[in-house]
Amino acid sequence: MPLDAWIEAHRTDPTREVYWLVALGFPVVQYLTTCPDPITYGGHVYSPAVLTVGGIVSDSTGAANASGGLTIGAGDDYWPALVAALTEDQRYPTVLLYEAWMDTTVVSLTPAAVRAYAALKVSGAKVTPTEVRFDLGPVADPALARLPFREYGGALCTYRLFKGVQCAYAGATTACDRTYVTCTGLANQARFGGFLALPSMEELTLTWQWQSGETLYEESLTLTRRDA
Repeated sequence: MPLDAWIEAHRTDPTREVYWLVALGFPVVQYLTTCPDPITYGGHVYSPAVLTVGGIVSDSTGAANASGGLTIGAGDDYWPALVAALTEDQRYPTVLLYEAWMDTTVVSLTPAAVRAYAALKVSGAKVTPTEVRFDLGPVADPALARLPFREYGGALCTYRLFKGVQCAYAGATTACDRTYVTCTGLANQARFGGFLALPSMEELTLTWQWQSGETLYEESLTLTRRDA
């Protein structure tokens, strides 16, 4: 699927930040975002929340192996209490995930572009006194699940947020141009999120594995060199 024109133009420059938008289809739909401010999209306001999205994978055909996890919690009992109040048939809603691409050069809480990321379904929950981890699995229509991607082919960092969880820089600097030189100057090069080079070979095969229940799945992706 081609990228939105704004994303294509700005995906590797410092004039953007990317946040998760998560719609949890409970009886009262919960609209959440990793952005520190509310984001309006599709007529809904996505409220700031302490959440982590991880491990979302599917095979290349979007088949029923799609899975992942969503952890929500802010050090209090709000989410554990909410889950505890649900009936059994309410505890397995559909979860819609989007990427909200924000233009940092303008003052606006409306995304410059939004990319649909995945549609999954809660398959189980692990509850602690202060947070809930939802296990995510395939929806009834497996074609709704898609293979997520990372933007290959550039030496600029692709992490969504400077000083975010992936970047993890905790110093005094407030902006980054996403280059390896700047990252090194900030002594954060061990966590650099770009690709300085691909191996000098005609073909490269990447293989990864994941487990769903008692079944172990494996998928491979082959990258072939193509001269301009």
